[in-house]
Amino acid sequence: MSKAGPKAFARALPLMLAVLLAASGCAGVRPQPSPEGEAPVSPSVQVDPPVQTTTATVFYPDWQVQHLIPEQRQVPEGSPAELATRVVEELLAGPADPHLKPAFPEGTRLLEPVKLEGGQATVNFSGELDQVQGSAAVMAALHSLRLSLGDIPGIDEVRIQVSGGSGGELDGMVVETKSPYLYLYPVFPNPERTRYLQSRADQGLDTWRLDPAAVARFEGRMFGFTAAELQQAAVRQDGGRAEAYVTRDGTTYQFTLVRNPAAGEKGVWTIDSLNPMQWHEYDAVPAAVRELADRYAATTIGAAVAHSDRLYLIASVEEGEVRITSAEADGDALVVRVAEDGGQRLSIASVPLPGAAPDVVFRWEAEPTGPVARHTPAEELPRLYTAEGVGHPEVKLTGDAVIASAVSEPGRIAVKGYARHLFEATVVARMLDGQGQEVAVAHATAAAAMWNWGEFTIVLEHHAPPGEYRVEVGDYSMRDGVWQPRAVTYVTVR
Repeated sequence: MSKAGPKAFARALPLMLAVLLAASGCAGVRPQPSPEGEAPVSPSVQVDPPVQTTTATVFYPDWQVQHLIPEQRQVPEGSPAELATRVVEELLAGPADPHLKPAFPEGTRLLEPVKLEGGQATVNFSGELDQVQGSAAVMAALHSLRLSLGDIPGIDEVRIQVSGGSGGELDGMVVETKSPYLYLYPVFPNPERTRYLQSRADQGLDTWRLDPAAVARFEGRMFGFTAAELQQAAVRQDGGRAEAYVTRDGTTYQFTLVRNPAAGEKGVWTIDSLNPMQWHEYDAVPAAVRELADRYAATTIGAAVAHSDRLYLIASVEEGEVRITSAEADGDALVVRVAEDGGQRLSIASVPLPGAAPDVVFRWEAEPTGPVARHTPAEELPRLYTAEGVGHPEVKLTGDAVIASAVSEPGRIAVKGYARHLFEATVVARMLDGQGQEVAVAHATAAAAMWNWGEFTIVLEHHAPPGEYRVEVGDYSMRDGVWQPRAVTYVTVR
């Protein structure tokens, strides 16, 4: 989005608007089949003489001004510029659903037909547009205009004029209509709207709302998915609940629909929530996540790696299939559920990065019975393997450090293990005698830090006499420098 001229609005809000408006995908208006039912006819369509009409989709803010909800209109056919003009007129007329909100200030008018040149549509509004107050209202107005015009052939961006170039805050603003981003905000269902939609269905109107797949493929555009993407969505119904899975660029998103319980099996369906978990194909994840997946591919393991603002979860099996199904907080742990069917040997998902750093615990939904069961008893998940592929099936990812082995040789002890939540990825090993006195100390850098489990090897050089010694692995507190033992084992020096 850009602004012509050094206007104060452009200086104050460009980053905010870029973030807010980039949160949606490409959607808007294009002549296309509408859901079975009634679409209001535009008041501009004259009954006499009859005209050919087409279906247009326009977007209005919901009751929380959180999402933009699509509505359909029948408008006269015409050129792209003529269609854009009629769509803008529909936006200014306001929504048919009384529970949606107008996107523009009352009294805002289109001063002249939309002009389309070189992929840019110029929309000249009356001065009432300058009455838009607050960032949410600005976002709603610009976002609804962008979505509603975005699929008209030949429109790549929309240039806003106010009174032909008055110099107002929005005058000269340019909105790009083609965006790869999605609008993944929480959904706030409106019970009053559900009752309104149910009353229409009871009258025989909009009967397509009795089909969860039809609702998902139409109103799912509120998240920024295109009509084409939603047409390919997988919709699974279980009683009065349905889930829609939409894939874009190798990542699958899920949102939930519910049937109006007050009407039983004749209830309308509405979108109830958006699942924060996302499922990813291997090629769609960042390189750091692929690196961890490569390290543990074809082994029985559950692993987690933080990247950007998400925590990526990896489940892999030696034989059979695995599928990450959910991740829920349970006290100080993030419990990740996996199933042995319906997936692949490698399953990757992600959730928003939690504010704290909980333990990530992988659990089977049900104890496996297929090929996975030969390698992964439910109580042993996850198992950890080294980068060389040598398995340590007895080692489980617990706490913040694990000692896999401590081998004593003349004059040295080699300590190998895994650690996480480390400051600058530094892990320390200490060798203590029977009186608790330090005999030797050494440190190394684990292969990862913070959330990620990293492999380490530390060699303790010593001149200790024969006997049994305590080996501690840990780090020093960043707060007060106090030693924090994370894992302990005992070795015998001969």
